[in-house]
Amino acid sequence: MTIEDPAIIEAKIHNMLLNAPEYMGFSFVAEQIEAYIRMRQPDACQHLISCARAFVSLRQNPFFQERLRDFYECSCEDPDICQLTRMCFTDFSPSRAGIPSTEVQNAQTLISQPLGVQKAMARMHIRNHHEALLYTPWPPVVKILCENPSIQQRDILFMASRRPSMNDLLEPILESEWSSRPEIRFALAANPALNASHAIRCAVSLPPTKLRILAELPEIHSYIRAFATQILNIQTHPQSTAL
Repeated sequence: MTIEDPAIIEAKIHNMLLNAPEYMGFSFVAEQIEAYIRMRQPDACQHLISCARAFVSLRQNPFFQERLRDFYECSCEDPDICQLTRMCFTDFSPSRAGIPSTEVQNAQTLISQPLGVQKAMARMHIRNHHEALLYTPWPPVVKILCENPSIQQRDILFMASRRPSMNDLLEPILESEWSSRPEIRFALAANPALNASHAIRCAVSLPPTKLRILAELPEIHSYIRAFATQILNIQTHPQSTAL
């Protein structure tokens, strides 16, 4: 593997955000946001995707959660970029939380197998097994499916877009290599079951065409729509448009 391997980039970002002084992590994210939304640098896009993936495990760390306020109080010279960066260091809840118990029961009845069997099936290359497992209520099964080379993008899009869903079922998709694809990041950001701050971190690396749609979606958190609108305003009007 080379130094540009996404897993290595993500590990470095994870370590920096967890252990380096807060201003360093804030400045790094701010630089990547500016480089991508103003200059469309591909490397910056990859770094932002890696940041979004790293936050999935970081938000489970109590020490990192305690640092979020310190990150949020950091700043940079550009007020627009500063506002967008601060939004990336938030921890908003999903717009809609949880799957109704009947949905979980229906999914489990459809699959008719316990967790261990589902995990084994997810590792296989049998299409009809995969189609049933797209309804799984188990996050570990989603993770295995995302790593299975037989899975197609339309399968991941189905899981990322499915409603109702749960944040825990969407996080494995965000952590996977599939989130490198803008269609997947858009589906995740547009799903009201995803933690709203995860959605914001997905949105920051989306192309303008996806952002325009996201900015108009009524079912997602207003913070996500405002974030998408802010990015579009910066790209259209380079002068300050801070929220």
